[in-house]
Amino acid sequence: MPIKRLLRRTLRRLGYDILKIPAAQRTFASLPEPAPLAPVWPLPRAGFSDDEIRRELARFPHWHYAYEFDGGLAFQTSHVNPGLDSDRPERPLQRFRHFMPYVGSLAGKRVLDIACNSGFWSIQCALLGADVVGFDARPELIDAANALKRITGADRAEFRVLDFWQMTPEALGGQFDIVLNLGLLYHLAKPLEALEWTKAMARGQIILDTAVHPSDEIALHLKWEEPFDVRMAAEEGIAALPTKAAVELMLRHLRFPRWFEVPVRSDDLPIDYLTRRRVTWVIDA
Repeated sequence: MPIKRLLRRTLRRLGYDILKIPAAQRTFASLPEPAPLAPVWPLPRAGFSDDEIRRELARFPHWHYAYEFDGGLAFQTSHVNPGLDSDRPERPLQRFRHFMPYVGSLAGKRVLDIACNSGFWSIQCALLGADVVGFDARPELIDAANALKRITGADRAEFRVLDFWQMTPEALGGQFDIVLNLGLLYHLAKPLEALEWTKAMARGQIILDTAVHPSDEIALHLKWEEPFDVRMAAEEGIAALPTKAAVELMLRHLRFPRWFEVPVRSDDLPIDYLTRRRVTWVIDA
């Protein structure tokens, strides 16, 4: 044990840490496993040839998500500063199978995709029958999302340029059956207010998927972010990374009636989920 402590202390001085993959979450044994919901993959194409798709996507130098289309045409992620976990092409598909089954059928539901990036989640929901509004603060990301919408024929998706703090039911045509708050909370300085604004948009469920600081304390870990990559915050400033306990305290403070943490039931997940550095909640609004 002293050797392990010394090794961990040395690694921390260098900016690294050791995280153990916990055993299966036995506390969730009583939670019914939902019916499977598979992503639409590879993506369909609405009459676009390989060359036409290449020309469309070549207009955008950076992509946070990898995409594959019918016929085997595939595009990898492209970042200014790649993340340790974010460049694997299977990552969004693993995440989809992890938490999207808990929303059940998407047919006919109204879905909000907050900070939609290039539209991966919006297009998936639209192809599965939902009416979707996705928004992002970066115009170039909304251009990319609209390009993918044209290519895939996902006409039930609508994309808008909008800052998170301009999000209101009035601005977006009312509340939504499902609100997706995915990979956003830890890019903002005010996570409690962000959850309160998210709650105002929902009349059904919220899917909250966020990185968390690896500590058992109720705390916020502050960091500085700059918008130099499509996976980073849209504006320069402080971002607050909450611990898991801090997120659950915020949910309690905001008087959500019910929520549960999505259990890790499979090893077929990105490493940050397996080490509990990223957690997903299903929240009844």
